[in-house]
Amino acid sequence: MKKEYKKAYIFAAILSFVLYIFGIYTGIILQKNTENSIERKLDEIEKSIENTQLEYLYINSLGDKISCDALKTMVDETNKNLWIIGQELVKLESDSNNNRFMDLKAQYSLLSVRAWILNNYLKSKCKDDNIILLYFYSIPCKDCEKQGKILDDIRENELKGKIKIFVLDAGLNLPIINTLKNNYNVTTTPFIVFENKTFVGLTEKDKILRELSH
Repeated sequence: MKKEYKKAYIFAAILSFVLYIFGIYTGIILQKNTENSIERKLDEIEKSIENTQLEYLYINSLGDKISCDALKTMVDETNKNLWIIGQELVKLESDSNNNRFMDLKAQYSLLSVRAWILNNYLKSKCKDDNIILLYFYSIPCKDCEKQGKILDDIRENELKGKIKIFVLDAGLNLPIINTLKNNYNVTTTPFIVFENKTFVGLTEKDKILRELSH
């Protein structure tokens, strides 16, 4: 009987060891697959950023020669591409902290600032009636996550097709972001800029819609 118990203990120990090794191996495979998936997504984002950069260079090269209708069409298309890039980066934010991700995020941020400036120019030159928001967030920030969902909801529902939102990570140490933060006195996040108005801290949907309608 003692021999049978001993065999059972040995078998249990071997089984536990095999399961432990299998768990480590499975974890490595899953991690590798996740890393490969992230790399593929970063490749796609990089291509999208490069295409958007080329679009902005083309728009800038045209200068005042371009008509308002043509300018609006081109700006709307680049805005759409930029929004898609931003959403993809947000999905990878918690899983990607490597240098490549941060470099793409910095490029995206510079494009966002350029787009914000261009949309303000379009609004001034062509009397465009779109609402333009500049939104600062940080990581980690639970209120920023809630604010982002509120803004997404407004963009997809109440003001669909009428609002342009440009998103910046306030934690990025880029000269243009630091300049904008100083200019608007961004000391906390979430923080929204709309023309000469600012929304400091988590702001509910009703208040944002009420202020935007004035």
